[in-house]
Amino acid sequence: MAPVVPVLPVLPVAPVDPVIPEMPVAPVLPVPPVTPVGPVIPVMPVAPVGPVIPVMPVAPLVQ
Repeated sequence: MAPVVPVLPVLPVAPVDPVIPEMPVAPVLPVPPVTPVGPVIPVMPVAPVGPVIPVMPVAPLVQ
C-alpha cells in the first residue's frame, strides 16, 4: 500500500483554480439577447400546419 501514498501528490494538481479566470467570460451571456431577434415565434404557428392529428390513428396499431 505504501506505493499508493505517492499517488496522493496528484491531488495537489487539483489547484486548477486558474480555471476561475474563465468565469469572467460570463459576459458572453449578452449573446443570448440575440435569440429574441430571431422570429422563433413564427415557427410555432407552423406546428398547426402539420396534420399531426393523423398520427393519432397510429394508436390502433397498439391494439
